[in-house]
Amino acid sequence: MSKAITLSKLGSGIAVITIDLPDSKMNLLSGSVMTELNEALDTIERDGSKGVIIVSGKEGNFGAGANVEEIQALQSQPAIKIYEAAKDGKRLFARLEKLNSIAAINGTCLGGFTELALGCKYRIATSDPKTEIGVPEVLLGFLPGWGGTVRLPLLIGGQAAFKMISTGKAESGYKAWRLGLVDEIVAKHELVERAAEILSGSRPKRYQPRFKEGLVRKLTAVGLEGNSFGRSLFRKMASQAVYAATKGKYPAPVEALKVVMLALTGDREKAFEAESQAFAKLATSQVSKNLVSIFFGQSVSKKMEGVAPNIDVKTIGVLGAGVMGAGIAQAAAYKGYTVVLKDIDQGALDKGMETIRGLFQALVDRKKLSQTEMDVIMSAVKPTLDYADLADCDLVIEAVVEKMNVKKMVRAECEKAISKPFIFATNTSSLSVGGMTEELRKGEELVAPASRHPEMTVGIHFFNPVHKMQLVEVVRGSTTSDETLAAAKAFVAKLGKFPVLTNDAPGFVVNRILTPYMREAMVLAEAGVPIPDIEKAALNFGMLMGPFTLLDEVGLDIAGHVIETLHGAFGDRLSPPPILSVVKEKKLLGRKGGKGIYLYDEKNDRRFVMEGGRFSKKKKRYLLNPEITDAIKAPVNRKTEGEIQDRLFLAMVAEAALAVQENVIEDPAQLDFAMIYGTGFPPFIGGPLAYADAMGTSLAYQKLLYLSKVHGDNYKPCDLLKKKGATGEPFRK
Repeated sequence: MSKAITLSKLGSGIAVITIDLPDSKMNLLSGSVMTELNEALDTIERDGSKGVIIVSGKEGNFGAGANVEEIQALQSQPAIKIYEAAKDGKRLFARLEKLNSIAAINGTCLGGFTELALGCKYRIATSDPKTEIGVPEVLLGFLPGWGGTVRLPLLIGGQAAFKMISTGKAESGYKAWRLGLVDEIVAKHELVERAAEILSGSRPKRYQPRFKEGLVRKLTAVGLEGNSFGRSLFRKMASQAVYAATKGKYPAPVEALKVVMLALTGDREKAFEAESQAFAKLATSQVSKNLVSIFFGQSVSKKMEGVAPNIDVKTIGVLGAGVMGAGIAQAAAYKGYTVVLKDIDQGALDKGMETIRGLFQALVDRKKLSQTEMDVIMSAVKPTLDYADLADCDLVIEAVVEKMNVKKMVRAECEKAISKPFIFATNTSSLSVGGMTEELRKGEELVAPASRHPEMTVGIHFFNPVHKMQLVEVVRGSTTSDETLAAAKAFVAKLGKFPVLTNDAPGFVVNRILTPYMREAMVLAEAGVPIPDIEKAALNFGMLMGPFTLLDEVGLDIAGHVIETLHGAFGDRLSPPPILSVVKEKKLLGRKGGKGIYLYDEKNDRRFVMEGGRFSKKKKRYLLNPEITDAIKAPVNRKTEGEIQDRLFLAMVAEAALAVQENVIEDPAQLDFAMIYGTGFPPFIGGPLAYADAMGTSLAYQKLLYLSKVHGDNYKPCDLLKKKGATGEPFRK
């Protein structure tokens, strides 16, 4: 096995440690790399080198942190093993701290590599836009465990350090310099040379704040961090901010704050010990295991299975310039594809182009793009009313009205216009992908012939809004080839999104499992359970929004169509609730139509009133649509929060188990991953099947059996769940 670390020496007698993990795009701090680093330090200490520079051999990547696969493996070990691993890392970086050492950072520097850099005497970074430095461990449910939670606040102050640690947000090289995290910013080609100069005695060009900024920093250091009263105040404010952001569901920021506060007292050794203990406690928690699994799922979703794509996709066609089509076109153009946006109406086309322009302008406003870059990208988007302009497309994605006949007709029109082989992708949320390859007849008349290349038809189901939603379902139709599937997956991955592979079935994965949840919310409301109680129960469970808010966001017309489609496929267990007839009659659309379950103002924000007594804090009460509330005839029927949560989330568990049983998706972990990124299911819980596992499949089965007898067959546990319930075997290993 080739080594990840090479040791060389400059003419000045300064050693250079180059980290370059073989067969990997990025450096990772695995156990073997840590061993090699220890051995390199043995050599440096033995030779008496004048200093040591640590640099990466990879372009644009200093290091991406610890090896997540090793973290996953460690999480199955007793906490003492993780505690010892944290102590080992600290001992290694303490050796660096005693040397005349400098981390020369170019590109991404995250997690353990940031902690490695913090262990050095100096740090310099390049001015390259790709350079960023951060400690994202909190996003995996733990904290920096190799000294970072202690060294960072001592270096840049408690407030700035805790913000980085508690949010996991990485800072640019320039911002890191302003914070004092790095000592100097240099050009990429000067990195090693300048590092050697600093180790040889040249004073680093540290950021010098202007008078007002410097005064604020000094007052903060003295007033908030330099005395016990100030630290107490800082801790209180930070605790409140953490709770507001996490609702108490994520313990890592709370534990990190304890260590940061201990570090600010000046007792480093006590703080280091507290960090090791907190790291072991957090890393073995179920929350952390779930978050690490989600992170691991990102890699799994993008992994190619050894089948090469059948087409090198360069030019994309998008049919339909509505919100979804415009979002897809913008996402493709942003990643360098040439895009042809096709619609049948000039007004719709103009509106679609304005949507695309607005999305890019938002990136310019946030300084993610320059105006010139935006203009160049926009020039690569061609709006058209003519199918002939699709002739050069390698991939066409339809985002037209959700009707099978229409989709078959646009597929046939594309095949007329494009003579070469191309991939036809449907953005359908519930219709059969394989069915779109079939011919369409009206009586004896052939309206649309069968697909010329049925093996090149695939589902690529985006979620709205495209620019925010990271999940995309890649659907294997009955005729889809492995090569087409690989091309679709590669395209989605290039967009920076997570492709989850599903088989062709009504609703695929996300809508199929989400629909029973939204349907049950409506059933509960019709039975007299107050809508605010249902919303609150979902929010307290950890959902990003309540089910009725979600219905309005998705669009009541779309939600109704999906429920009707699944009703047709699965029968009465998913029959549309009667309230949907009111929605249809009143033509309620949700947020996009100005009213749905809730009422909206001219800015499309939910209307509300402020309520609260003289001696209590005022709260917003969002205004429900009287057309909905008047249609609910049942008397008020209050239920406990636990009862409501069981009705909502066990409905999802039942459908998720059935989807696995029917092989709609093969990997239970990827199903959970899809529900987290596609619906906002709480990451700390890990997904519907992880929820069943945490509850115990035996208990989940018993609860569902009871609910099915009392509330209907939508709760009926499938054979797979019955089998797991009998043995207590989890869905996820």
